[in-house]
Amino acid sequence: MATPDIRRKAELEREVLHAQADQIGRLLAEALNQEGIEAGGWTHRTDPEYHYIRIELLHPHGLHLVLQHEKSYRKGSDGRMLTVRGVYPFGYCGTRASPINVGIDTTVGHMVRRITRNLLPDYLATLDAALAWQRQDRLDEQNRRTLNRQMEQVLPALHATGHEPDHARAARTSSYWYTSLPTMPGFPRALVSGRVRLSSSGTEAEELRLTGVPQDLLLQILALLNPSQPIEGRIMPRAVGPARRPLSATRIIPGEVIGAAERTAPGEVAALAPAAADGAQPALPGALREAALHRLLIAPALAEQPQCTDVVSPRPRTWEVPPEAS
Repeated sequence: MATPDIRRKAELEREVLHAQADQIGRLLAEALNQEGIEAGGWTHRTDPEYHYIRIELLHPHGLHLVLQHEKSYRKGSDGRMLTVRGVYPFGYCGTRASPINVGIDTTVGHMVRRITRNLLPDYLATLDAALAWQRQDRLDEQNRRTLNRQMEQVLPALHATGHEPDHARAARTSSYWYTSLPTMPGFPRALVSGRVRLSSSGTEAEELRLTGVPQDLLLQILALLNPSQPIEGRIMPRAVGPARRPLSATRIIPGEVIGAAERTAPGEVAALAPAAADGAQPALPGALREAALHRLLIAPALAEQPQCTDVVSPRPRTWEVPPEAS
């Protein structure tokens, strides 16, 4: 057991160290502000419960540096070094700036130069990503709080685990419910037991487990999961695209009719084609139709054209007209 004199001596040594830490921290903050590092605004604080020198430098834009006396068991100047490191948000696992060492017995100006040249550039380069992660982490925590509160309203039997800390229960990721709790008779009960595990973002459930589900309830749950199940609701108006231009009812396609083996009605043949002469070979139906078309359409048109000896046709065609019956 330590004697009162030994305890008093330890307290005096700690008071001396705290006074020295407060003086170094105050001078460092003043030097950083005088040089305009990050537009000034630096403050300092010490830890009275720490048994060695520990100084914190704080900036209003979120910068946080810690100078801490470590490895005091080493001999000589190695045991009189302060480790300087940048502070990042709790839980951040990204890239961090490497810490540096400064001597306790060196001047404040030397400490400031070491900090501004060897630590601050890397610290500032990685701090923005850390602060962005912190903002997203706080948003995710708020989403989990909201979703847990909504689930508790829907299912009052839902609760956290017994070992969950009080400050973390509202933003928890895992919840449980049971059909009955023998140790808690008045606690709300559920139809089946189960658990749910939320994603870290609080936007979905990564796992939903149910045990002891009755047959009818199972069918109802599966029906809710069916995407083709009709959904009740009301019809909402939606924007409709412009109507397409109607197609023309009449379309003329240039071409030429090929083939003469067409059927003609009996009356049509009798009206358009002359009768075959006695003993002559009867004309085929296709030839009869060409002859009729020649007599009705082409022959009158040729008769109206002026006589010309030099007539060139790009596609000459010979029409076979059967002889007229005498």
